[in-house]
Amino acid sequence: MLEICTALDIVGLIIDFLGQIMRTISSWWVSAMAETFKWHGLPITTLFRDANIALDSLTARDSRYPQSNVSTLWNAAQAAVARRVEHINLGIAVGGSMNVRAIPVIGLALLKQDNVLSAYKLILRYQKLIGDTTNAQLIEPQPQQAVPKDMSTTASTAASTAVPTAVLRFYFADSTAEVGTQSYEAAMAFCVKIARTVAGKHWRPERVCVQRRAPCEELERYFNCAIEYGAPNHQIHFQAHAQAVHPQLEQGMLAEKHKAISQVLILLLEQQLASGELSCKSMAQMLSMSEKTLQRRLAAEGTSYRTVLDTLRQEKSCALLRESSLSLSEIAYLCGYSELSAFHHAFKRWFAISPSAYRRDQAPCFTFADEKV
Repeated sequence: MLEICTALDIVGLIIDFLGQIMRTISSWWVSAMAETFKWHGLPITTLFRDANIALDSLTARDSRYPQSNVSTLWNAAQAAVARRVEHINLGIAVGGSMNVRAIPVIGLALLKQDNVLSAYKLILRYQKLIGDTTNAQLIEPQPQQAVPKDMSTTASTAASTAVPTAVLRFYFADSTAEVGTQSYEAAMAFCVKIARTVAGKHWRPERVCVQRRAPCEELERYFNCAIEYGAPNHQIHFQAHAQAVHPQLEQGMLAEKHKAISQVLILLLEQQLASGELSCKSMAQMLSMSEKTLQRRLAAEGTSYRTVLDTLRQEKSCALLRESSLSLSEIAYLCGYSELSAFHHAFKRWFAISPSAYRRDQAPCFTFADEKV
């Protein structure tokens, strides 16, 4: 039995490695493309057949498709649009119509974010859920520097009140085939949709940079900001705001303040687990104390930060494996791991058994597609 489990573990890790080499797009994203194409009257049956993507496979949430096939689909759809009198920017149409709440694993967590910057940090941490061909780099603003003494009063006031600007930069993996402009613009429109879901429908970037050279009315209407055409890469510039504790979390912490610090920490970690921001330092800041103070108070209760975090992850992962039909990847993300392999190694360290073996023993009534890790 041990040899069989070990073999399955090795096979699972090999599949995970091959998935990193073969760049793919999730069924969730391709399904959104299909829905948008159908809404605009495009012949999706023909388009998907020509791209060698089976339409009926889109219902399987674990399905993923090679970037080359998805690029063929984009190009075929663009060609179909070009034959029509009515012009459609497919990138904006697809990205702008995404349902943020329906994003695998983290959709609901995104709705709880207090600002656009924290929402982007969350989506970037789990971007492989959507696809591993497109990568977005978040460039945060540098800490504000002191205003020089010899600066004029007007300039000094302007400098001190300047709003920090962050940049979201998009690029595709070098190993992928050439990707069309619509793929970039769909990813950008999708990120703006996330921002408007979090910050309100009137949110707009400070500036957008695109590689296309000819002005596009649909881009200007959707982004509603200054657009730099012919840029070397695709970027979204936006106002960055300091992350604050969520009001619901703050109320919960106030209600729990009479309890032991370990209990308050558990409440905080439960709220932050899917975000991946789980360092002791960040938790201490949210609790308005230094990292050393938090560690000292936990030690006084006979525990430690690592023990509290690991115990929470153990309980949550076991409960999800027993009682849900979520895939192993989804459970890993919900427990604060950005990689399935990291969750796999942690689970085996805790229980000397793989997550899939535990699920087979504890929940035999379920059947899952990714039981190989």
